[in-house]
Amino acid sequence: MENVNFERKPTLENDKELREKLKQKVRLFLDEQSEMIEDDKLSKILDETFEQNEILENFFADKNSRATSYDKYKKSFKVGNEEKVSIGNIVASRRWGININLPETLENFGEGKKVRKIMTESILNDLICQKLNKEIATTLVTETKNKDSLKSNAYSKIAERSGAENKQLGVLAEQIVIGVLEGLSIDKPDLGFNIIEANAYQDVQNKIDFIIHTKDKKRGAGINRQETVFEEKSTGIQFTINKSETEHKLEQISKVKERGINIDDIIYVDIDNKILQTAVREWKNKGKPIAGPWKYIPKEIKSEVLKNLFNGLLNEEQEKSLQKFAEI
Repeated sequence: MENVNFERKPTLENDKELREKLKQKVRLFLDEQSEMIEDDKLSKILDETFEQNEILENFFADKNSRATSYDKYKKSFKVGNEEKVSIGNIVASRRWGININLPETLENFGEGKKVRKIMTESILNDLICQKLNKEIATTLVTETKNKDSLKSNAYSKIAERSGAENKQLGVLAEQIVIGVLEGLSIDKPDLGFNIIEANAYQDVQNKIDFIIHTKDKKRGAGINRQETVFEEKSTGIQFTINKSETEHKLEQISKVKERGINIDDIIYVDIDNKILQTAVREWKNKGKPIAGPWKYIPKEIKSEVLKNLFNGLLNEEQEKSLQKFAEI
C-alpha cells in the first residue's frame, strides 16, 4: 500500500481555503463563547494544528490501519474486507476508534479525492475544537470557582478530558450518535442538516451535548415567487443512556429554556444503556465493523431515536428518507 508523502505537500499549512473553512466551523462551535478566545490565540491554535502532519498520517498512511480502495464500476469503497462502504461511514468511523488507511492513489477518483478532503477537514476540526474547548473550560473553571462549585468542577472535568481518550459508555454513546448523524449528513445531503458538537459552556450551562442545524429550502412568496429562501432551525440535543435521569434532565432543560436560549429548542433523547451495551459487545465480537455499534442496535430503537432527534425539523419527504436509513 502506498504511503502519503506529506513532505511534498506543504500546501496544508498554506491552504487558505481549508483554513477559512475550518474558521467557519470553529465559529459555529464557539457560538457566543467566541469572545473568550482572542484572535491571536485562535491563529496560534490553527497554526499548531496544521503542523501536526503525524496525526493525519495515522489516518492516511498507517500500514497497520484498514486499507481503503475505490471501485469505479461499483461506485463504492472497500475498507479492509468490507464492501459498499460510503464516505459517511469512513469519516464517522474515527469516532469509535477505527483507523483507516486512505492512500494517495484514491486521488485518481473524484470520490477518493472527496473522502480524503472531508477526512482531513474532520480530523483538523476535531483537534482545533478540542483545544478551544479546553481553553473555554479552563477559563470558566476560574470564573465560576467562587460562584458555583458544582459548575466549576464540571468545567474542570471537561478541561481534563479534552483531547484525551475516554472509554466511558456514556461518552461512547454520544460519539456513536454524533458519528451516525455526521455520516448521514455526508451521505444524504437531501436531509439538509449538519451536526455541531456543544462547547463546554453549552454543555454545562445549557445542558446541550450537540446541535442539529437544518436548512429547508422554501419558495419565495409575494412578488419574488421565483426567489429561493431558506428556513433554518437549530435544535440542541441532551442525550443520555441513563433513563432513570429522565425527569431530572427534563426539569433542567425546562429551567434553561426559561432563562432564554439562542437556538430554537432543546430536546431530550435517550437510549437504554443495556441495549447499547449489547450492541457494543456484538460489534466487538464481529470484529468492529466500520459502521460501528449503531449497526447492532435494534431497528425499532434506531427508528425511534432518529425520529426523536429530528422531531419537527424535516419535511415529509425527508422523514421518509430518514426512516429508510433507520431500516439498514
